[in-house]
Amino acid sequence: MHDLVIIGGGGAGLTAALTAKKTNWDANITLITNEELSYSPCALPFVIGGEIEGLDKISKDIVKICKESEINCVIDTVISIDADRKLVKTERGEEFSYTSLIIATGGVPFKPPIPGVELEGVYTLQRIEDARKIMHALEKAKNAVVIGGGAIGLEMAAIFIKRGLKVTLIEQFEHVLARPLDPDFSVLVENKLKERGVEFILNKSVKEIRGEGHVESVKVEDRTIPADIVLLGVGLRPNSELAKKAGILTVDGGIKTDGLLQTNIDDVYAAGDCVDSRSMVTGKLMLSQLGTTAIRHGMITGMNAVGGYATFEGVLNSMILKIFDLEIGRTGLTEGDARENEIDIVVGKVKGTTRSSYFPGAKEIDIKLIFNALNRKIIGAQVIAEEGVAGKIDLLAFAIAHNAEIMDLMKLKYCYTPPVAPSHNVIVEAADNALKKLRRMMEVRKRRF
Repeated sequence: MHDLVIIGGGGAGLTAALTAKKTNWDANITLITNEELSYSPCALPFVIGGEIEGLDKISKDIVKICKESEINCVIDTVISIDADRKLVKTERGEEFSYTSLIIATGGVPFKPPIPGVELEGVYTLQRIEDARKIMHALEKAKNAVVIGGGAIGLEMAAIFIKRGLKVTLIEQFEHVLARPLDPDFSVLVENKLKERGVEFILNKSVKEIRGEGHVESVKVEDRTIPADIVLLGVGLRPNSELAKKAGILTVDGGIKTDGLLQTNIDDVYAAGDCVDSRSMVTGKLMLSQLGTTAIRHGMITGMNAVGGYATFEGVLNSMILKIFDLEIGRTGLTEGDARENEIDIVVGKVKGTTRSSYFPGAKEIDIKLIFNALNRKIIGAQVIAEEGVAGKIDLLAFAIAHNAEIMDLMKLKYCYTPPVAPSHNVIVEAADNALKKLRRMMEVRKRRF
């Protein structure tokens, strides 16, 4: 009998194993994974782009990591879970019984049902093998088409430009980053990419990927675009089939869990990209397929599965991207999210500088703060600049999590020195802008009576 069996060796699974061992050193822990290397998929674009020198810089031997912590590591694929008998079975025919189980099977890149999507030269980017194939293809490629304007699509579009390719990005929505950003901030990103040579085809869908054996072009309505490489960046789908077959509940494909990240079956937990989380603002279930969420899931499930106690409070989907020299950050709800959830909002929005405007190297910074107009609490933020975005997003996520109001942010105690930070803080200024708008809204209401 194994005290704990973990399925999946990605960020969530390996973190769960290491946390469980720290929580209860005497626990007998087995990690079953179909990959021999531990690495962050988020780092793969930067290896392809040459900013990180080689895949060996981002990967480690997962068996060695486990051995150092006295965790049993099995390189195999789990094919079934018998929740009644508390047993998992692998492709090689091995069976592992458990007291507790953690499912951390991750996500699978979505391949849209486009004719020609299986042609050679059409890639997704989630595993090291994908990166190797793309790096090899880049040796001869001249034209790249990116399908999807999410994080991976934009990162890879920038990298293809840096590698000297002609790049066309196709997005079915009106703007890139349509879910994490509002249109006014999406446009800032689009403009930067256009300046660097990326052509956009927005609000249109790919009809066909063409080629004889290998991709040669992509058809979008009445246009045919030459392509030696096609990168699919249309998101991940939760890899939850194994859980479903075992009778574990899912919602919109993601495994449903409670505040302890336990499923509807006792002693079975789930973590990472295969799991539905809850929004800290709306309380609704949502996917949060971010590395930070996977790590937090892993820590909580690893602790709970071996007798510890930890709770998962939910997500704000805080994220940051760097595309060329532009940093793009967001947390909480967008204006669009607020409308969908019927939340009345007031928005504070300003443009400032990252350092004193007169100091060499000062960059423009755009910031938007979104407040609930009824209780004045901050519920979302977006920040775009060429430096200093991560710290502001972390601070604003902390503010949302702790129910900060407009006046709390206006009273922010901040630092100042010309080479690093200006005398006027953009968070304070954006909060002040929101308060002025709120007061005008109140004045308009008074005049009606």
